[in-house]
Amino acid sequence: MSLGMRIRTLRKALGLTQQALADRTEVSRIYIQALESNRRMPSMKLLNRLAEALGVEVQDLVKTVSSSPSGRLQLEEVLQVSPEVEVWYRSKKLKPRELKFVQSLIDAAISRWEEEDRADGMA
Repeated sequence: MSLGMRIRTLRKALGLTQQALADRTEVSRIYIQALESNRRMPSMKLLNRLAEALGVEVQDLVKTVSSSPSGRLQLEEVLQVSPEVEVWYRSKKLKPRELKFVQSLIDAAISRWEEEDRADGMA
């Protein structure tokens, strides 16, 4: 996930507009828009203000989570993260128990699809 996408995701999870984040970080809304679209890169000073405004650590903003060349976050990377990584859905932080539940739903869906594929192959 790119820095811009991470900023946008965190901002939206907090229910902030680009203008509200701009106000909190003392930059223009246009600059926030440029950051979120990866047209600009923030200074270290601004990274600190962004992290504070978004309620995360600087390393959470800049760390690389996905190893996929496409930049897409793989579902397995979300579900099998280390305990210190927080997973959010909309504006709710998911607890480990909730993550396991989501994973069990996905596993059940995949099993059903595989069964349907096998049944289609026999027909």
